[in-house]
Amino acid sequence: MDNRLRGIESTVRDLEQSLRAIERRIALIEHALAATGHTGAFDTIPHAAAPPSDDTVPPTPRYAHDLVTVLSYVGRTFVALGGAYLLRALTDSAVLPQPAGIALGLAYSVLWLAMADRAAAANGRLSAAFHGLVTTIIAFPLLWEAVTRFHLLGPDTASAALTITTALMLAVALRQRLQVLAWIAVVPALATSLALVAATGVVLPFAVVAIVLALGTLWIGYGADWVLLRWPAALVADLMVLALVARVSSRSWPDRPAYIIAVQLLLLTGYVASVVTRTLVRGRDVNVFEVVQTAAALTIGFGGAVYVAQATGFGATFLAAINLAVGVGCYGVAFAFVAHRQGLRRNFYFYTSLGLILVLVSTALLLKGAAVAVMWTTLAVLTSWLALRVSRAALNLHAAVYVIAAASVTGLLSSATTALVGSVDAPWAPLSPIALLVLAGAFLCWSIPMSRAADPTAVYARVPRLLVTIVVVWSAGGWMVGLLAPPLSGAPGHGADAGVVATVRTSVLAAAALALAWAGRYRRFAEAAWLLYPVLVAGGLKLLVEDLPRSRPATLFIALALYGGALIVAPRLGRRPDSLAE
Repeated sequence: MDNRLRGIESTVRDLEQSLRAIERRIALIEHALAATGHTGAFDTIPHAAAPPSDDTVPPTPRYAHDLVTVLSYVGRTFVALGGAYLLRALTDSAVLPQPAGIALGLAYSVLWLAMADRAAAANGRLSAAFHGLVTTIIAFPLLWEAVTRFHLLGPDTASAALTITTALMLAVALRQRLQVLAWIAVVPALATSLALVAATGVVLPFAVVAIVLALGTLWIGYGADWVLLRWPAALVADLMVLALVARVSSRSWPDRPAYIIAVQLLLLTGYVASVVTRTLVRGRDVNVFEVVQTAAALTIGFGGAVYVAQATGFGATFLAAINLAVGVGCYGVAFAFVAHRQGLRRNFYFYTSLGLILVLVSTALLLKGAAVAVMWTTLAVLTSWLALRVSRAALNLHAAVYVIAAASVTGLLSSATTALVGSVDAPWAPLSPIALLVLAGAFLCWSIPMSRAADPTAVYARVPRLLVTIVVVWSAGGWMVGLLAPPLSGAPGHGADAGVVATVRTSVLAAAALALAWAGRYRRFAEAAWLLYPVLVAGGLKLLVEDLPRSRPATLFIALALYGGALIVAPRLGRRPDSLAE
């Protein structure tokens, strides 16, 4: 028993010695960590609370430290600006030659940009932003004064220096992922460009600067996801190119037309090439900015280039040929690449719409009269057939646009309007053979069925075909009135009988209602059924407005009988039996 007690006492003494050794080692570790300022995990060990004392200093709030930091950065900025004004004073007093003073000022601003890069690398992002602000405050006003006050830099040299300075700041912003520095660089650079345009009256070099910045911020948005920065840059670029067009319209432009057109096309091709790269190479869908800015660049860039070419007589045909090739290429890209990719429907609409505008405008510049009408009619039939072939209902809208354009340029719509609602006291222009060809082409587009893949109830699929149907009905009705009225009533403008003309018009409307009712029985011509009741209502209003005041009893009898018969037969004829599915 005594031996067991002695063993237990010996074990307890050994444990006590081990605990004392562990405590000594822990104390040494804590002492070493306290000396280096790192307490590590020991900070989480609870300690006894110190007794309160009246001499205890309350902790400083965090916002106070932030305010102190910001104020110190503001003070440092003033000191930096003081150095810039020292260089300015030395330059004004002729101690430094003006070229040397301006060069030293720019170098001084770039020095602060280098300090911004260094501060951002050391995780001093706020300090880097203030350094970049110093660069902006010094560099851009200095460039403005070098052009407007000292007259040491011309617009071309100033635009190059402005571009280089902004590019350096954007490079630092991208390297350090500091978006605020990018805003500090781009917005003042754009403002400086506008100020230099206002001060010098020279637009072209600063328009190039704005376009370069616009395209640069576009790609920065692609890479760094800074998507808001591209909006103000694109707006200023559009305004600059629009200013070039305004200078030409006022017949006062100091630049060569070739240079103006090149800058305008730079805006368009730069954005189109960027969007093509992103959508085709990267396989992304177009976004809102790309659609809006491409439309603006197409209107201002391409439209402005066409205007300048026509106003100055420089290269209009060559410009139209190039853009026609680009338009055909857009159609090719849409069918060869985009149409076979799933989930990229917006890209197909984007490229085909761009192709439509370019082809339509370019062919109008290259061809005249009957040639352009035949071209547009051919394109209308082709796109209607492609809409059926490739199951793309959006192409029906292209067909409608081509049909309306061809009908307008040949006078088909205006002649039909004169025959249907015009006065009989003025002569009517007969339809030309080309106009009749366009009418035949429109009828052919209307007769091509819609793709089975398209939803027949979808509005977007039916509205383009409805437009073609309206052109066909209106033009065919006007052609029939122009064909029948002169033999029956006399030539308009040479004593034609207004009552007989009114009866002929009512007869044509009644025939049109019956034709629409019959066609509307088939699903492929569902748009005809939509027009049935509007035509019947128009016929009733016409009776009240034209026939009753102008017709004699004999001709009025014919008009009322035909219109009444149409009211009876057309709604019954328009009912679609189940057997007439197509």
